[in-house]
Amino acid sequence: MRRRAVPVLAMALALSACETGSPYLRPIVELPAQFRELMGIRPAEAPKPDVPPAPVPGVWPAADWWKQFGSAELDELVAKAQAANFDLAAAAARIRQAIAQAEIAGAAQYPDLELSSGASRQQSAPSGTTTSTGATRRPVWSNRFDVQLSSTYEIDFWGKNRAAAEAARASLVASRYDAATVALTTVSNVANTYFQVLGLAERLDYARQSLADAEDILAAVRARAAVGTASLIDIAPQLSIVEGQKAVIASLSRQLAQQTDVLGVLLGAAGRPEIVAIPLTDLHVPAVGPGVPSELLRRRPDIAAAEANLIAANASLRNAIASRWPSLSLTGAAGFQSSDLNRLFDPTSQIFSIASALTAPIFAGGALEGQEKLQRARMEELAATYQKAVVQAFADVETALSGTRRTREQLEAQVAATAASRIAFEAAQAQYRVGSIDSVTLRDTERSYFTALDALAQARLGYYQALIALFQALGGGWEVPAE
Repeated sequence: MRRRAVPVLAMALALSACETGSPYLRPIVELPAQFRELMGIRPAEAPKPDVPPAPVPGVWPAADWWKQFGSAELDELVAKAQAANFDLAAAAARIRQAIAQAEIAGAAQYPDLELSSGASRQQSAPSGTTTSTGATRRPVWSNRFDVQLSSTYEIDFWGKNRAAAEAARASLVASRYDAATVALTTVSNVANTYFQVLGLAERLDYARQSLADAEDILAAVRARAAVGTASLIDIAPQLSIVEGQKAVIASLSRQLAQQTDVLGVLLGAAGRPEIVAIPLTDLHVPAVGPGVPSELLRRRPDIAAAEANLIAANASLRNAIASRWPSLSLTGAAGFQSSDLNRLFDPTSQIFSIASALTAPIFAGGALEGQEKLQRARMEELAATYQKAVVQAFADVETALSGTRRTREQLEAQVAATAASRIAFEAAQAQYRVGSIDSVTLRDTERSYFTALDALAQARLGYYQALIALFQALGGGWEVPAE
């Protein structure tokens, strides 16, 4: 038996290098030569007062990009989210599941080894009930004791088990890249929500400042009405402005509380975090901007995850193809067997066996063919998903660049508009007090200034949110690991 097993084993090991299916090839996606939005940026443009500088092309985000805003409070919030965010915890659990699946799939490439032992006592009936002398025969008892070490190994002729292991490993890589996407999204959401809190706090300060100005004007109108130079018709509209500002303050306070609660959920805490609302103008503006477009493919974890899933599908297709071909299994066992427990481990009690089995699928009702078709369709789906991820990534960068550029232009214009509105409002107040303009003109400049202040706060917030979107679109400093 041993002489026959040796050539069979040699042939099996030689054929185990064979593999079915096609190797993985990355789908072709046409990449742009450069980002269109970068063509509109003027590098030598001098910064203006209260207006942040434009993005700097060729400066990819750092891994800790949020620290470049210069807010210690934001750094602390991000650290808390990285430690306790529920989405990150779920992503980590999915990685552990993928690790276990890879271990399960990889086990089929190695022999399994089992140790078994047993003991039995059997009674057999005598050949006759009585002897020649008429005595009754007694039952015959026999004992059996054995200890065996057995092994089974499937020769991987066509790479079926190897392909299954590769598919599991690629899925594990995809789960890690997915977790990186979740981490980037989480940090971006924390920064974005934090800036919204700061922006709402700034709008609330402006609203309270506007309320104080409106109440001062109301007092002046009432003073003029007391001496007969104004009437109740002048008081009522100004009172309406005062009450309107109170309503704005209530609305902004509600929105501020809601965003603070959202921030608490991102931090994995049920309570509302205490935020020291610094002005957005106190934040730094990081230097950031994409370089060569092709670099984006290795800087976006979602693109890397889409490709890893496609690689896993390619391996699953090879596994499905190989499942339609014959398989050879080798089984061996060695141990001791004896009817006497005291002599169980004597050399004379040794046993050994080796066997091989060749199995070829003949008819499975179309299940094997269907599995191959399923995996081919799955590959086509994931190839389209990968191509879409690449195209979407470039669109995200273009959108973020455009958003950064346009919100900066909007902020620049709003700074000028607010300054002009303030000059007009202060002049109108002075003229109203000396009686050179009526209350209607004063209210028009008042409303214009209040609106400009609120628009300025929103424009400043919009620019910082656009920066966060740009950091996220560029991958947030992530790169495909060298391995």
